[in-house]
Amino acid sequence: MLTRFAPSPTGYLHVGNVRTALICWMYARSQNGKFLLRFDDTDLQRSDVKYVDSIIQDLRWLGIDWDSNFKQSERFERYNEMFLRLIKEGYIYACYETREELDIKRKLQLKHGLPPIYDRSALFLTEQEKICYEQEGRKPHFRFKLDRDKVVKWNDEVKGEINIATSHISDPIVKREDGIYTYILSSVIDDIDFNVTHVVRGEDHITNTAVQIQMIQALKAKIQKFAHLPLLHFDDSKISKRKGGLDIKSIKEDEIEPMALASYLVKLGTSDPIEAHVSVQSLIDSFDIEKFSSASAQFSLSEVYKLNSKVLQQMSFTMVEERLNQIGVNYSEFWYFIRSNIEIFSEVAKWWQICKSNIEPVIFDKELAKVALNALPQGDCNENTLSEWVKAIQQTVDIKAKDLFIQLRLALTGTKTGPKLAKLLNFISRENIVTRLKE
Repeated sequence: MLTRFAPSPTGYLHVGNVRTALICWMYARSQNGKFLLRFDDTDLQRSDVKYVDSIIQDLRWLGIDWDSNFKQSERFERYNEMFLRLIKEGYIYACYETREELDIKRKLQLKHGLPPIYDRSALFLTEQEKICYEQEGRKPHFRFKLDRDKVVKWNDEVKGEINIATSHISDPIVKREDGIYTYILSSVIDDIDFNVTHVVRGEDHITNTAVQIQMIQALKAKIQKFAHLPLLHFDDSKISKRKGGLDIKSIKEDEIEPMALASYLVKLGTSDPIEAHVSVQSLIDSFDIEKFSSASAQFSLSEVYKLNSKVLQQMSFTMVEERLNQIGVNYSEFWYFIRSNIEIFSEVAKWWQICKSNIEPVIFDKELAKVALNALPQGDCNENTLSEWVKAIQQTVDIKAKDLFIQLRLALTGTKTGPKLAKLLNFISRENIVTRLKE
């Protein structure tokens, strides 16, 4: 088994195509298969190496690896070879209409209630007419000639049985006037050459699949298995690069854990519950392409944030030890205490600083602070210190326990809310407590 993910390096990855990448990769790994990363960069003007680098970083951030990778821009010689073969066999033909002329044809067809498909007038051009067009400076674009008498059928692994009548589909352009190959043909050639067995992609490619199946048949190759995933919706609109979809770069900047995003995207639209996973392998073990519904799914960023805190709560000290060392935290006890009180990882540093560094305490009642200082139990602080301390203070001052807790929290942490103060005292030294109360 071999699946592939084929991003176009003309922009940053967004949640829509990252979901496809995760599903392709997990499908392969769950079947002990291989995963291919291909960059569809035939459009050299729009493709950029910075996007290639960004895509690689984002995939690695998610834990995705690959068995091989290549760029389509490295394979133009092979595309030329197969292109000439298909011309020779009568499957590809040259067209000389300008974009303006094609647009006029489409408008006239629509006006007369006809489907706006290419009329194949280029098939009837004489050699002399072609020469005249080229002498005018026109450069041809090339189309693949569909067999419009056939209905293309396949059993989709998500959508079930699909039947597409190609009689209402335009012969697709496979090579533009500028000599650039379009996705439609180069993708087929790559899938054949690299023995791709399973193609997983968005349902917006269903018509493309019908066209490509005819191309595969023209090249006398084996047809792959297809799975078309419903598109994600976000704020009632399809997530896509054209509409400025939610990119992974922004999600990383928001400090979402990769496993929170993976846990959400891989289960979204399936019959499985969406739960926090801290191991990629556990997601792979539970993966089944047949669990995906054919109905569209709603992407909710707020749900990802909720999942993020749950992922952090399940992460062991070993899993975060290197990240903790980078912020000067080397106590496993602190991690196991603080992980249930944070939504993003950087909050660990915030609470470590509160415990160990100079802070600006908030003291509303100086007399109460003096009483608290005098009543502070001797010795190192532990989880029982707070209850003993509160009782001692209440013997001197008439104050409700709830109000006292608030005053002590403000004085010792400078914040109104946070982790349980009783446990937090374990990590705030007695020296810091005294200093803060004196202030």
